[in-house]
Amino acid sequence: MMHYMPHVSRVKLDHKVERDLLKTLEFVLTRLTKEEEMNGFMLSLMTPTERLMFSKRLAIIIMLKEGLPDSHISAILHVTRGTVARMQLFLETSRSGGYEHALRKLQNEKIVKELKEALINLAGYAARAAGGRVKPSII
Repeated sequence: MMHYMPHVSRVKLDHKVERDLLKTLEFVLTRLTKEEEMNGFMLSLMTPTERLMFSKRLAIIIMLKEGLPDSHISAILHVTRGTVARMQLFLETSRSGGYEHALRKLQNEKIVKELKEALINLAGYAARAAGGRVKPSII
């Protein structure tokens, strides 16, 4: 199944209308405190492609914070090195602290620890495979 990202209209919104729309979205997101509420909202709000795109962005940030090289991140997540570089630049220059806030929330969560471990193991495997140090196996 192929999903496409929606395109934003070329007709610019009035700045007040745009600000009000964004504030409404932020309000809703901050009020959804139960996991099932948030899941339902996110499933309704975004296409599977959009959810995957945002998930990859977060994974890139986690992996960058763990010190993984951009080439490994690119290979693991199937994103370009340019995408990783843009996320690195955004992380370094963003004044909002958005990713830092998210990472603090995730820091003690078991699932994130497991994700980090899996991504780091996968990065090590990818590096060994790229260097020809992994013997092929039949699964």
